[in-house]
Amino acid sequence: MVSEPGDWTVPAPLRALLWWPPIAFVLVMLDPTAAVGTIAVAGAALAVLGVAGSALGATLRRRLHARSEDATPAVSVADAAERVGPLAVDQQAA
Repeated sequence: MVSEPGDWTVPAPLRALLWWPPIAFVLVMLDPTAAVGTIAVAGAALAVLGVAGSALGATLRRRLHARSEDATPAVSVADAAERVGPLAVDQQAA
């Protein structure tokens, strides 16, 4: 059985931490003396950003899903079935 495409995505906090090595490299190039503290702070900020972004995205998805479930269709299947009458003799189905 083929798995869903969403099963293979990297979670948001880890995806944010994938930016840590290039950001750390740039920070070391800019200020080598403050490298250890700056790199640690950058990693923590990226982890918090990933967790917050994931939580925000889940909240927005839940709200949009709840809003779409609340919307009722203008014409239901039962209404459409009641509106359709039998075919006349000259209106044979194709």
